[in-house]
Amino acid sequence: MITFETEINNKKVKLYSNAPLQNAATALLRTLNRLSQETNIFTPNFALNFGWARYYLSKRQDKNFVYYVVQTADYRNDPMKLRTDNCTDALIVQNMQVDTNTKANVSEPEPTLYSDTIMVLKEAINADDVYMNRSQKTIKGDSGWYFGLLNDEKEGQHEPEDFLTLPTYELMKIRGEALRVLQMPVGTLANFHKNTMTALVDKDDNLLPFTTEDDRKRAIAQREAARAAQQADSKE
Repeated sequence: MITFETEINNKKVKLYSNAPLQNAATALLRTLNRLSQETNIFTPNFALNFGWARYYLSKRQDKNFVYYVVQTADYRNDPMKLRTDNCTDALIVQNMQVDTNTKANVSEPEPTLYSDTIMVLKEAINADDVYMNRSQKTIKGDSGWYFGLLNDEKEGQHEPEDFLTLPTYELMKIRGEALRVLQMPVGTLANFHKNTMTALVDKDDNLLPFTTEDDRKRAIAQREAARAAQQADSKE
């Protein structure tokens, strides 16, 4: 477990992650620091909606040393009731969404919370080829997103019982890669083959750039090569 630490208003704050998600962790801690100038964040009722996730501060004490741990909702179990000290999932989703917005040059992302709902075609849940499409929100707590079957021969003919309304955190179990598009604007269409995004289109049918699986593999290879070079240099 990696620990990120900072000091806010003379109080030690710690954030835990299973991965070295420095950029995401730093952005979150910087936001907490900024908010502390406007309000008291060290209260039991404090909660911060930051991107897709929700964060809290939990007071801890080690002998006479008092510090605070950043917690987030437990998205893999019951995020409506449970919290966890492990912020890995939330930080990964944050990085995914920032990457997608940046690549697509989205200047004004449209936030979606983990608790906001998405309409899902039951038949699409286990299908290889699916799509996500965002429409205008209809009610409070609705994300506007639809998760459907690509090349659906029955489109427009489904019965109400063919659909589910699920909170977006369920995408972590169904199709984790789909979480990366949740802040994209109304009109966005994204295609997926299994857990890989294959196309991203805006409301005017313009193809948008995005980080592909090959891009990620190259980035990983470059990081591993750089790490190997550093280790070799250190041995000389």
